[in-house]
Amino acid sequence: MMSMNFDDNKKIGIGLTVLGILFTFLGIMFFFDRGFLALGNLAFLCGITISIGIKNTVAFFISKGKQKASAFYFLGFFLVIMGWGFVGTCSEFYGVFLLFKNFVPNLLGWAVHMPVIGDLIRKIGLSEYSNSKKRMPV
Repeated sequence: MMSMNFDDNKKIGIGLTVLGILFTFLGIMFFFDRGFLALGNLAFLCGITISIGIKNTVAFFISKGKQKASAFYFLGFFLVIMGWGFVGTCSEFYGVFLLFKNFVPNLLGWAVHMPVIGDLIRKIGLSEYSNSKKRMPV
């Protein structure tokens, strides 16, 4: 079985990313609270930056096919800080969807092999969209 060794930067980055998602969720649950949403955005961005590095983060956000997605994400970030929580969050979610839409088949391919979730994904019929049959480069 292959083990994943993470250095301390990746562990901190993943923790901050998860914390950012948690704060964003809390911000939505508390009726689009500006403070929680802003903390979630900052923690999410810091977590991604610490996980993959500054150069790779900048390259990810400004790569050729992702300018529109990045513009929506950062517009939403700005709108949340200015107090427009609902509109900003909608813009951010659309930007995040566009940024990570190529990752969804890989995520589904991973989730298909989980005990309960995999059965549910196969029952719904989403397993045909997964990359579980393709060999991913290591």
